[in-house]
Amino acid sequence: MTEYMPGAEPFEFKGDGCSVLVLHGFTGSTQSMRYLGQTLNEKFGFHVLGPCLAGHGTSPDEMEKTGFQDWMASADAAFQQLAARGKPVFVTGLSMGGMLTLGLAEVYADQIAGVIPINAIAGENDGGLAELILAPEAPPRIPGIGSDIKAEGVEELAYAEVPVKCLRDVYLAQAAIGDRLDKISCPVMIIQSREDHVVRPMNAHRIMTRVGSSDVRLRWLDNSYHVATLDNDKDLIAQTTGRFIQEVLAGDG
Repeated sequence: MTEYMPGAEPFEFKGDGCSVLVLHGFTGSTQSMRYLGQTLNEKFGFHVLGPCLAGHGTSPDEMEKTGFQDWMASADAAFQQLAARGKPVFVTGLSMGGMLTLGLAEVYADQIAGVIPINAIAGENDGGLAELILAPEAPPRIPGIGSDIKAEGVEELAYAEVPVKCLRDVYLAQAAIGDRLDKISCPVMIIQSREDHVVRPMNAHRIMTRVGSSDVRLRWLDNSYHVATLDNDKDLIAQTTGRFIQEVLAGDG
């Protein structure tokens, strides 16, 4: 049985409404998505599931044993669990979780009711990451990338170091998923911080212009950095996500 760091445990908030899958980011944990999940459950009545992706919430040593296929498998298993409820399923995720959100929407284009990628990485990079993963002399690990948060005194529960092997996997995956955005046909609400020190905000434009959906919306955040779900705009994110889901459901009715 997996032993998670305190606060990194998977969560489920049961509700009578539609299902919402919430996915955390690279080297992070469910701690970054718990507030969003709980708010969607308490204020909107949605049934919310927040899995901890393979290799996360434990230790960098455990993460180093995993890769994209493992992280995607975690997201896929959680999606299948929610789909079994027989109600519409929406997916949202932060950063790499947003990338996995888009990946699920590409694979299950006819089953997912809508997606809300938050500061998602989808093929727009500044080149620094490419130089690192291609360098023959690249170290096995680099300092962590967590806690890019504008609000004072708020910390993300994330690894203090990042296995470069896993960075190579996420780089390949975001490029591939970013090239398949045209397969997404469900409604999309993109949420993106204007100032993000981890993922280039241009990813929002890439998603918006390349998805195949006819219903694509974009909400900019003015008071948060990368881990926006823990930052100053966390309530705005919950409200935007909840209302988007309600509007999609009302349109389907």
